[in-house]
Amino acid sequence: MSDLIERYLAAVGRALPEGQRADIVAELRDELLSAVEAREAELGRPLTVGEAEALLLERGNPLVVAGRFRQVQYLVGPEMFPMWWAVLKVVLGVVAAVYVVAIALEIAFQNSDGAIRVALPGVFTTLMTAFGSVTLAAVAAERLGWARALYRWTPRDLPPPRAKARSTFEIVTEIGLEIVFLLWWFGLIRFSNLVPWGELEVELSAAWATFFWPVALYSVVELAINLLALARPGWTGVHAALSVGRGLLGAAILIPLLRAGNWVSVSSAKLSAERALEVQANIDLVVRVSLGVALIAVLVKLALDASAAWRAFRTGGGVAHLA
Repeated sequence: MSDLIERYLAAVGRALPEGQRADIVAELRDELLSAVEAREAELGRPLTVGEAEALLLERGNPLVVAGRFRQVQYLVGPEMFPMWWAVLKVVLGVVAAVYVVAIALEIAFQNSDGAIRVALPGVFTTLMTAFGSVTLAAVAAERLGWARALYRWTPRDLPPPRAKARSTFEIVTEIGLEIVFLLWWFGLIRFSNLVPWGELEVELSAAWATFFWPVALYSVVELAINLLALARPGWTGVHAALSVGRGLLGAAILIPLLRAGNWVSVSSAKLSAERALEVQANIDLVVRVSLGVALIAVLVKLALDASAAWRAFRTGGGVAHLA
């Protein structure tokens, strides 16, 4: 019987940190011997080997017993787990949205050979990288004692009960679209063609070069606003104020862009120069109408956001969050 106990204690000890091993094993030995004495006093006789084995089985697997004495028992502990799970869902949602949008656009605008040429890494590799990065960040935050700081909040951070907030899915989808656009705008990914007809090549005209950095800035601002909406949904006044700034920037880009007059360049090896120019004029007309509608929508949204921001800050719903 004593041999079984010593085997058990040795197995537990091998799974313990060396600095704690001797003290913990001695404590467990005392507990086991006391349990054996109590059981023998109850039975009025020494324990058999089978009964001693059953007693050890009740204590649990040596690895599990040793784990109870370790300071670190989880990769992501129970305090950090909700934050890890929430961030992981957002990150994986953004990754999925980026790939879905990129593949959908590439299929919609692929040329006649059907080749997909989006320069993105493999989906599985990206998902595993995202999962590993979020998990390692959570582990580091927990080990460094940052978990409580990440959970700092006040009731004012919560959205109003009747607020018409956008869903997380909507925000994540917009983030995915913005990331795809920025990657394309900076030339990091390319799509086969802007139209599905193989005899036409449609590209953005030189007029867009003037608006390269303003459009990039607008997209970054849009991305930042959506990320903030995920992190601080209760900052209604701040969100409305930022939306006003975004609207002003959008209007400042769209108004001079509408005056450009030519937004695409059409070329074709099969069509005559006159026919290519006619097609270009038709596409420019569509772009002009689209930009005009976009400008009207931006101005209407700007008025609504300005009204919402005024109400929020007048009632103190936004100023407190800026402190």
